[in-house]
This record gives sequence, structure tokens and C-alpha cells, in this order.
Amino acid sequence: MVRDGENPLCVTDVGSTTTKAMLFVRDGDRWSYERAEAPTTVEAPHEDVTIGVLQALRGLEEACGRRLLEGERPAVPFLSTSSAGGGLAMVVTGLVEELTARSARSVALGAGAIVLDVVAMNDGRTAYRKIDDLKAERPDIILLAGGFDGEAISGPVHLAELLVESDIHPKLNPDARLPVVYAGNMNARDYVGSSLGERFLFRPVENIRPNESTMNPGPARRAIQGLFMDHVMSQAPGYAALASWVDAPVRPTPAAFLKILSVLSSHLEGTVLAVDIGGATTDVFTARGDETLRTVSANLGMSYSILNVIDTAGLESVTGLLEGEADARDVMNAVGNKYVRPTSLPETRADAELEWAVATAAVREAVREHMQVMASLPPGERPGAVEPRTVLGRGDDDGGLRLRGYDMVIGSGGILSHSSRGAAAAVLLDALRPEGDVELAVDSAFMFPHLGVIADVDAELARGLLEELGIVRLGRVSSAGENLLAGGRGREVELGFAPDAESGVVLRRPEGGEAARARQLVPEEVELPPSRRGGEQVVRHGEHRVKRELAIEGEVFVSPGDRVEPADVVARSVQEFLRPFFLDVADVMKVEPEELSDVLVKQPGDEVERQEVIAKQPWRLGRPSSYRSPVEGTIEKILPNGTLVVRERPELSRVLTTVSVADELGVHRSKMRPYLKVEVGEELERDQWLAARITSNARKIVRSPVRGHVERIDEKLGMVMIEPLRQEDEVAAWVPGTVLETTSRGPVIATSGTEITGVWGTGDAVFGPLVPGEPAERAIAVVEHADAATLERLQASGAVGVIAAGGDLIDLRDGGFGLTVVVVHGFGRRTYSDAVRDALERHEGALASIDGTTQLRVGVRRPRAILQE
Repeated sequence: MVRDGENPLCVTDVGSTTTKAMLFVRDGDRWSYERAEAPTTVEAPHEDVTIGVLQALRGLEEACGRRLLEGERPAVPFLSTSSAGGGLAMVVTGLVEELTARSARSVALGAGAIVLDVVAMNDGRTAYRKIDDLKAERPDIILLAGGFDGEAISGPVHLAELLVESDIHPKLNPDARLPVVYAGNMNARDYVGSSLGERFLFRPVENIRPNESTMNPGPARRAIQGLFMDHVMSQAPGYAALASWVDAPVRPTPAAFLKILSVLSSHLEGTVLAVDIGGATTDVFTARGDETLRTVSANLGMSYSILNVIDTAGLESVTGLLEGEADARDVMNAVGNKYVRPTSLPETRADAELEWAVATAAVREAVREHMQVMASLPPGERPGAVEPRTVLGRGDDDGGLRLRGYDMVIGSGGILSHSSRGAAAAVLLDALRPEGDVELAVDSAFMFPHLGVIADVDAELARGLLEELGIVRLGRVSSAGENLLAGGRGREVELGFAPDAESGVVLRRPEGGEAARARQLVPEEVELPPSRRGGEQVVRHGEHRVKRELAIEGEVFVSPGDRVEPADVVARSVQEFLRPFFLDVADVMKVEPEELSDVLVKQPGDEVERQEVIAKQPWRLGRPSSYRSPVEGTIEKILPNGTLVVRERPELSRVLTTVSVADELGVHRSKMRPYLKVEVGEELERDQWLAARITSNARKIVRSPVRGHVERIDEKLGMVMIEPLRQEDEVAAWVPGTVLETTSRGPVIATSGTEITGVWGTGDAVFGPLVPGEPAERAIAVVEHADAATLERLQASGAVGVIAAGGDLIDLRDGGFGLTVVVVHGFGRRTYSDAVRDALERHEGALASIDGTTQLRVGVRRPRAILQE
């Protein structure tokens, strides 16, 4: 059917937010296409991807005047790709942030994943914070790594426990089992699987870092890709119906993109690099025939991730690409306004130039990440003859990237496809500095995924459509000389760029000096579409529902119908995250696991002391008669291989443990300091040295009697105070009102007043009297503009929060000087709208509750203020 040129061919790409339908029609020897879009309907209220597909197909029917549907299914040859739900999203865990966590992230990127979070034992977050962060994620798969083979097993098990405590669920189907690929210490595999239990789909593979010097990414990468196809894509609601409509299997969108690149590179007999810039991510693909690699820079994009581009590349890398002197404060404010209004489009040439500069930085950093992933692969797994290390040179004033070894570079994504051809070429040239003989091109109409799934059934047809409709060749770059970077500073070399349809331009740059000013190719007049602004503030009067929740289940102190005030603590949880110890009792006692119950004198649920006998048997030659516990705690369970899991015993009191260090050392209190081995805030293990006094005649050591952290060192009393290592979390009501309902994590409170929703904020939920002008202690200040001087003055006054019409992002991003900040209208110099100004003036002196929490994706949350009448 697909080969029959008299029949039209229909293809849809079911994206995370938009379903894009294309109809390819042949008239004689020439092909043409029609295009229509509809919102993807994977989430509530529809929760059926076929609804969006049918809407897009009906749009095509109107555009082309053909009947494409018969009832509720396609009536013409039909193919589809899908990334419904946002593609492959992953959370990665590891023990050491700089080692196994980084290796695991590299594996996830190499598998084509968007990495939502990297959780490491030493990442600086408390266990509570990690659980809270994990709770907000909705991944498709988790990669759990950590530890070299043969090392201690408690670390990976602790990470598994964090996953269980977080109650984390799959993105597309909260009731499905969340796949976990375990690629850590092989000795911990069974224990990790046991800790995860039946709620997770456990898939153990070989360790990605079996030892310090070895990387083994292949097994984990293949497991991730297999799980995505078998257990993630199929979970999208309506996927089964969509799969019954198509004339070939539904392809993941990135796989289809790679397929058409493979077809193209085979035809060119060369190596192709493609960069696809989106709002949240930038995908980079390398293809040479059937050898392909895709990576996703989940923190680099033109809207949702635009601030991360600045963080990754550096603000100066963007301002350096702008003509003239660019004010860093103004640039950050403009970038911030794009971030809070991600669907807005540039309105002026200056707006467009800034977006081109950000795109240049995003492309450069995404390709750098791509090369780093490629460099981590064994040479046999790298596509083409590209040597990634030669691309990653640093130390140059333009960021150091020099693209070598590619025959064609293709740009895709709105910023490249919708800009002028000269602007697209400028972005690619400035970002990549391609060397050799390289052709530049762009994806003409976002049809690469559509062509990729066509290639599954007819590669020649797909290639023909690509050449005729899908690709716009911008021109060819060639660098003169054997080595572009060799020679003395100031000697000029030519970088010739010959556009196909625009003016011929020869750029010149000092050898080894400034970056080529490729943006000079940008025409002076730029056609810009109208702006689509979103996320504007709302003023709403009446009753508001406020949810106040703990990170994990805890004790809730209120009931439906109770009246609460803002300072009332409504829920609290205490969590110790006690370590598990694994005692190989069956192995030590030389008994079979199934015989272990015959020799145990302690059972699950029993407490054990250190050196207490927990197993006993008659003495026989070669077999010990007893097993003494090396730890104290509670026996939690017996694993199938005869291992006992003993959970560390919690401290039973919140009273500080006080150690009289000076007295135990036998020194005067004022002389204690030189002998101390710990500092305030330091975490301690039981029996860890607190202080030591070692002389030729004596050796005195003071040890910690508990596991905890140093809360205080009192040199006047000669004491060290240790707080047991536990964490508490509590939430207050925040607003006055009545409790409507409660869960095991907290209440929902009804309150009355005026709510103002801002566009951006930072800081926790606080409350106080609303005070315009000069701030006051514990107050919420109202200002027009929040800059560093204003925030410093408010902090010194004792204010707890501020509502501002506008502000300077470059100051606010540092945490708002410890204040909670709600920015109502945007960054830069702003004035309040009449509705907001009226609400603030009417509530002067009244109680104001403000929360700076801002989340622009996956359950959008804007900062808000609730003003009491």
C-alpha cells in the first residue's frame, strides 16, 4: 500500500504536547504534502492518544479536501511515531556523585533518555529532600547504580529504600510497576531487589562500573531501551488502538529520527550530525549508516530550560555573541521572561538576536555532551570515524568546540526551522566551528520522524521525500589550510561559506583568535511572528483551597472541621533512615538457607544487642557452634539466601548526648580544642573518634557513643554535644481557615481572601502583615522593583517576604537574600496592573500568606499570595 503512488500516505507523530499529521501525495513524478496539528490527548481529561490523532487527521481532511477517515479510523495507508508523555524520562542514582552517578547519567543519555534527576549519596541533599524531589518526578525508568563489585552493599540498598519511601510512580500509568534497571555492585543485587519489592519491575544487569578503571555501559543501555519499548510506550492510554490502525509498527519518535538519518548518511556515504533544539531539551544524533547514537541534553532548551543554558554555558558565552555592548542584567531579565512565558515569540530584532545567541550556546553545549558520551563508549560502539576527543578541545576564547569528522550538519527545531536561512547557518557555524568540508542543512518542516517511519517500509521512498521535501541545504563550509588552528596569532585564514540561495559570503577571522562572526549573515530585516504570551497573573476573590503536605506520611494534628491559624503546626513526620546491616548467618554457620530456621535463636521482629548470640547449633568439626551479632538493632527479615537484615536501632530520645571530652582526656577545658577531631555539623558514626591525646607515655581517645552529628562544641564546659541522626519535617497551616479533609500527609484547608498569582518566585511559604514602602519585622513588603539593594534592605529589616511587580533575575536567582519572593509581572522594570495594585492597596496591613514555589512543567505551579480580608 505504501508503495502505491496513486494512494496518499498519511503519517502522524504523536508528540508530548502536539500531534503532527502529514499527508504525502504524489502527482506524476513530484510529491507534495499537507500538514495539520492537534493537541496530544495523552493526559486528562481525554487520556487517549487516538483522540488527538483523529483531530489532526480531520484537520488534514479540511486542508486537502480528501476523505482520510472511515468512521473512527484511517481509511488510507497510515503510519505513526510516538513520544507521547515526553519521550524516555529517567531518574539516575549512584553512590558517589563524581563517579558512579556520573557514569550512570552517561549511560542514560547514551540510551536516549531525558535525565530528570541524578540522586547520589553525597549530593548534598538530606534524605528528606531527596525523597521530596523524587516524589515530584514521574520517570519512565530508574537506573540504580553504585559501588564497585565486591564492596559494601548497604549503599545501593539505601538508595533503593529512598525510592520505596518516595512512593515514586511511572509517568504514564501510576498503577503500573515502575521499571528499575539495577547496574551497581553485583553483591547487592538480591538485597536491592528484595528492598524494592513487588511495586517495582526489577531488571538487574552487569555493573556499569565493576571497578574504578572499567566502564561497562552496554548491558544497562540495552536494558533501558528494551524496557522503554516493552513497558513504557505501550502504557500510553490509547496506544493499543493506535497500534491496530497502522500498517507498520509504531516507532518511538527519536528512533524514527535516527532511522532517516541512517538512510541519509548511507546515501551520502558519510557521517551526519543532527541537532534538534526544543523548548526543554536538545537532542543530538550521530549517524553513519546503521551505526547511530542519540543523546538528550535535558537541561538545554529554548523555553523551559533556557536558564539552564545560561548556567551550563555561562552568561558571557551568550552576551559575547550579541553585537555591541550587552548589559548582563538586561540579558538575564530577557532570558527570564522567556522562561516564565515559554510560548512567547520574539517581538523585536533584539529579541530574535538574543534567542539566536542562546540557541548557539545550547547547540554547542549539547554537542559537547554528545561527544563526552561518545568518548565514554568503547571504540567499537562509536558511530562513524569520529574521534570525540579531538572535538572537545578547551582553552579557546570561544568555548573550544571544533567539529571534525562530519560530512553534514543538520539543524532542527523551531528556532532553526522558523528563522531565516542565514540565521540558521549563523547559529550552526558559531556553535560548532565545523572544520573540513561540511555541508549545512535544516529540517524544513519537522518531518524527519515522519520520514523515519516511512523508511521502515520503503527506505528509497523516504530518501526521495527527504531530498524533495524534508531538507533545506544551506550551503557548504570549507576551511583553508591543513590546520585551521596552527600558526601565529593575527594571520588570517578563510572560512568560506557558500549559501545555496542567498548571497555568497566569505567570513574572515584571525587564526586562533575571535570566533567567526557568522551572525553577520543574518539579514537586517527579520520577519517575526506575533507574540503568544501566557502565564499572566490572576487576581481572584473568594474561597481558596490550600493543600499542606509532608514529604512522607506522618502524624496529622487536625481533623475536618477544625479551625486553624497560619502558625499552627498541622502535621509532622520523623524519619531516621536507619542503615540496614546484612549478616551472612547461613554462610558462616555452614548450613543451607532452608535449614537456617533450625539454628536461629532470634527471629524477625526481635531486637539484638552487639555480640548477642542469634544462631546456635551443636558443635561439629568445621562448623561454628554460634553466631554473634556484630551490630545492634532489630531483625527485619530473612533473605532467601540465608542472610539476616538487621535494621540499625534508632535513638530513643531527642535529648542531646553530651560527651565530657576535656575530663576524659584529662586536660583543662580551655586546652581541649587542639585535641578535637570533629567540627560542628559533622556527621558521626558510633565509636568514631571525637578527640585524641597521644603522648609517649599515654594514649587517650574519646569516641562517640552514638551515631549522629555534632550539634555544639562548648569549650567553656569542655563538652561535645551530639544530636542523634534523624530528620524531622513539619508543616504549618500557612493560612487561617477551616480543615476540609486530611490524608496521612496533611490537610486541605479552606480560606477566604484575594489570591494574586505571579509569574515567578522563590522561597518557602511564609506569612505576615502586608506593608508597603518601608519594611517591618516579620512583614511581607510590597515594592515595584526587586533588585539587590532593595532585597538587602528588606532582609536587614527582618521582613520575611516580598511581593514585587518586577525584579532583576540576576539578583533574585541567588535565593532572594533569604526572603520569599513573588514576582507578579515579570523581570526588569515593571509596574503593577490596575487590578493587582488595587488589591494590594485595599489589603494594606492585612495578613498576607505568600509562597514562592514555581514549577513550569509537570503539574504547573506558580507563586502566589493570599491576602486576608
